[in-house]
Amino acid sequence: MMHYYKRGFTIVELLIVIVVIAILASLVIVSYNGTQSQAREARIRTDLGKMRELVDAYKAEKGTYPITAAALNPDWGTVTARTDTMCNIGTQSGDWIPSLGTSNLPKSNKEKGVGGHPGCYMYVSDGTSYVISAWNMLDAPKTDTLYRRLGFRETDPSHANQFYICNHSAIGGVIGSYNVNNDYYKRSLTISNIESCNETPPSGA
Repeated sequence: MMHYYKRGFTIVELLIVIVVIAILASLVIVSYNGTQSQAREARIRTDLGKMRELVDAYKAEKGTYPITAAALNPDWGTVTARTDTMCNIGTQSGDWIPSLGTSNLPKSNKEKGVGGHPGCYMYVSDGTSYVISAWNMLDAPKTDTLYRRLGFRETDPSHANQFYICNHSAIGGVIGSYNVNNDYYKRSLTISNIESCNETPPSGA
């Protein structure tokens, strides 16, 4: 009488299968994370576009943009910017753009940028000039049409107050030498009508 034995996988074959599964899983995770990042950025861009439409409509009706300060001076501590309610710094205001109504204004969702610190929506205006920014809300440095070298300051909790800053070297990734991963301007999407800021990027940016 003949006996037939079913041949199982060898250890080497099992290891190969495990490695292939691990590689496929990592590819799926990377693809998923990339899709999630693109979706977040698309939402942020849509939010900023709506905010620009709202402040432009407000100016057309009232003659000025919604005001947060009497004058904008791109220096430390001179103007307090307004931040949304989900922000861990700043005013944390529902009406982070004054007079537009809280129901019209989006909230950030703890999106993280430089140093793993959450960013948020910020706004500042003297009625004539304005800055609307998704500040430090990109998970990777980016340069495109909404890349401006004007914005605010660090978003770690030790920097509670937020001010409008024009192309500041420390915020812009230059501490000794330029490091793109420390450049807040490249981790933000910003809309502004300010043209007086010298936005020349540092070498390497």
